[in-house]
Amino acid sequence: MRVLLAKKERKELFDFLQEKYNVKNLKELAVKINKPYKTVNHWRYIYKMYIPKYLLREYPAQLQIIDEQQDNWGQTKGGKIGGKNSVISFKKKLGTENYYLWRKEIGKKAIAKIQNKYGKDLVKKAIQGRMQKREDKIKELELKYNTYFTNEKVLLDNKEVTFSRGDKKKNIILPTEMCIDLAEETGVHLGDGCLRDKRNYFSLKTNKTEEKYMVNFLFPLYKRLYNADLKLMRLPSVVGFESYSKAISEFKNKVLKIPKGKKIHRIEVPQIILKTKNKEIYRAFIRGLFDTDGCAYISKSKNNYPIITITIKSNKLINQVKEMFLKLGFIPYTGEWVINLNGKRMVQKWTKEISSNNPKNLAKLRQACSVVDSTKPCGGFNLGSTPSTPISPIN
Repeated sequence: MRVLLAKKERKELFDFLQEKYNVKNLKELAVKINKPYKTVNHWRYIYKMYIPKYLLREYPAQLQIIDEQQDNWGQTKGGKIGGKNSVISFKKKLGTENYYLWRKEIGKKAIAKIQNKYGKDLVKKAIQGRMQKREDKIKELELKYNTYFTNEKVLLDNKEVTFSRGDKKKNIILPTEMCIDLAEETGVHLGDGCLRDKRNYFSLKTNKTEEKYMVNFLFPLYKRLYNADLKLMRLPSVVGFESYSKAISEFKNKVLKIPKGKKIHRIEVPQIILKTKNKEIYRAFIRGLFDTDGCAYISKSKNNYPIITITIKSNKLINQVKEMFLKLGFIPYTGEWVINLNGKRMVQKWTKEISSNNPKNLAKLRQACSVVDSTKPCGGFNLGSTPSTPISPIN
């Protein structure tokens, strides 16, 4: 399918895509999405040109679509839609663009009429009403799952894990129970990690702008969990590390049940995380996933509306994370390969309860917080590092 967007909506989408792929211009974006630069340039600046609908999948909010057509619409004779539906007939009579302009004008007149009759305070009351409704929903969820979190101690069975000579020489260790550190590292792995059979390969690679996150947070995390001394790998567009530890590879695959090879549609939340029924462990897992595959974003087209979004290419994982959010008192919205938390209240709750350990995401959260409450830094909440619990290793 192809869609037609208004000028403002089109700019919003391509600004987001450049930020999402961390590119400076449309030429770099064209390389990232594997399309000719001329095509991408036309999509951005020729306002009557239809663009592929799949580009909208990653956008964390809903864009107003002026018109929608099949991919081959330009090659087929138009005017096949018609008949009994009065809306479709009227739309056809006016023309698609004029029809939406007419609807928009009718909407403006209706709003103006209400404001003239009841005053501008009505808008404030409507917003307060929506906020109160959301607050009531949060309390309802917290009450519903009040007895769910029982903080179970979940031990890890590492009997099937084999330590190679290299592992023993390097004094590699393994966690013996699920904890905050391991939950967060698992979220990070499902986001940006790679596990393969060949040579017990395990790697983690992030955007080169996230080198501080890799060196200052992830390297110490792997040292605490596995006693692994990692070396930073710098490539043209990414930074990260590669490991060939048999013990770590088997632990992830056999104990955590993380699949080897391609992750799309195969990854899910490990059962040993869900079994803990521990709020801090749930939050740590989501934080790790967010710090690798998520971002905070302010929608300009929706009056600086803050959005937290995580892109996940696994429907099962999306549904599991959605359930975790609900149990934690969040109100998530899901789409194809994406899960969002929308609005000021969700940003406040996120910054207070989950936060981030990635400097890039911290900066974006601070930006989102600024539209929540400009009189307080980060909406009144601290966006610093998050706590961890000690683990018990075995040799």
